[in-house]
Amino acid sequence: MMAFTLTLCGCANTSENTEEKRRLKVGITMYNEYDLFTEDIRHNIEERLIALQNESGVELTTTVNYAGKSQLVQNDQVDDFIEKGYDVICVNLVDRTAPSVIIDAAKAADIPVIFFNRELVEDDLNRFEKLYYVGARPEESGRMQGEIVVDALNERFDEIDFNHDNVIQYVMLEGEAGHQDAILRSRLSVETISDAGFQLERLGDELANWDRQQAQTKVNALLQGYPRQIELILANDDNMALGALDALQAYGVKQLPLIVGVNGQEEVLEDIEEGLIEGTVLNNSKEKGRIIAEMAFSLGLEGKIPEDIELIDGKYYYVSYEKISK
Repeated sequence: MMAFTLTLCGCANTSENTEEKRRLKVGITMYNEYDLFTEDIRHNIEERLIALQNESGVELTTTVNYAGKSQLVQNDQVDDFIEKGYDVICVNLVDRTAPSVIIDAAKAADIPVIFFNRELVEDDLNRFEKLYYVGARPEESGRMQGEIVVDALNERFDEIDFNHDNVIQYVMLEGEAGHQDAILRSRLSVETISDAGFQLERLGDELANWDRQQAQTKVNALLQGYPRQIELILANDDNMALGALDALQAYGVKQLPLIVGVNGQEEVLEDIEEGLIEGTVLNNSKEKGRIIAEMAFSLGLEGKIPEDIELIDGKYYYVSYEKISK
């Protein structure tokens, strides 16, 4: 477990009539410190909080904890935030199906919680009026992945189908067992391609846990069994897309299959420009960070959501995905 705290003092002018400086304490707990995408969200939350602090003169304390993929550790971190009087808590859940301890603690202390990037079930989110979720719709990302592939197949099917059997042999790299985003992205991407009239043959459905090295290992093993026959790799995120590319290049594959990821990481964008990866679906971490920070700032100080942020059912904010190809 790791943690760090950043305290920022506003620099507004003071006078004899100035009210006592307002203070805000925001706690953030992350499921893991090694996920590049969630780290990008965390960075953007803090960056926007700093800007809001500078604009308002509020004295802001932000503490970030890492749960090391342990829900029990994360539960303890939330308890610690509550005991230390934090005003609002932002939670990137370890286990989206096990938020009960956090919810019960927050409800007992009457402290708002903003869950993000791992969507808990609706019934859990409705257990306390001060629970919120910021994320994106995973089915949208899966559909867009499929559309990127369909566009490529419509343009150059004969080039992509390099064994000329009129069937696209593909590999699925899944992010995490039971993770809603992984399940929906996997299903919708394949359905979108099939619904467009293209025949698919699955050579492998591999769990790589959003990890580049695991994806490289899994694809390398598949290449031993299906040398030079993989024509498409659908990765639930960009880390795994990069791992797939690592394996293909290390193996010496001359004609790369289509590779499609999700998130819009900088390295993947560079590979798209070079023609090494076909495309990705931007999961806008900057916008997610902005929304989470502005919600946390307003909830902590005013006890309400900012007027310019419209929530679905008073609970949900979904950031739209965007397709990226060359």
